[in-house]
Amino acid sequence: MIKLCVFAGSSLGDDESLVQNVHRIGGMMAARDIGLVYGGGRTGLMGAIADGITDAGGYAHGIIPRFLENLEIAHQGITDLTITETMHERKTIMYEEGDAFLVLPGGFGTMEEVMEIITWRQLKSHNKPIMLYNHDGFWDSLMAMWHISSEKGFIRPAQLGLADSADDLDGIGDFLDSLHPPRE
Repeated sequence: MIKLCVFAGSSLGDDESLVQNVHRIGGMMAARDIGLVYGGGRTGLMGAIADGITDAGGYAHGIIPRFLENLEIAHQGITDLTITETMHERKTIMYEEGDAFLVLPGGFGTMEEVMEIITWRQLKSHNKPIMLYNHDGFWDSLMAMWHISSEKGFIRPAQLGLADSADDLDGIGDFLDSLHPPRE
């Protein structure tokens, strides 16, 4: 089974259409037999993606460190739940299990994860596809910063292609199709 590692906020944010779209993405993954690997929470966008895939009969593996198990309220309704001792162990499992990465809107933790996974790809630690879901321009400022850094000589122009972005569900669907086409 192809597994998509999804980074997402533990909060819902303030846009109900985003929450609905994230739930739909889970269903889109299930329709393509793409499993979910994620941070293990049942709250926020993390919970929305997990609920979306499990509601559609798909596979979800959550990985959560023990100290966040209660804080983020570990999702008990998913296929598999792994409790780790540290954040580093959590991320290592997520990175290893994922065949590709999808980054949804989120806070500092999500931003840290996207920067780390892009850096690891830059350093050739992996060559897995990375997609940012740029709902309503959420990632525009971060991507603009990458371009400024490139213009200032800190990021090679070719490295700007280490991650892609999609503004809508059609773009996400195309990304998912590139991993595994939908069932008939």
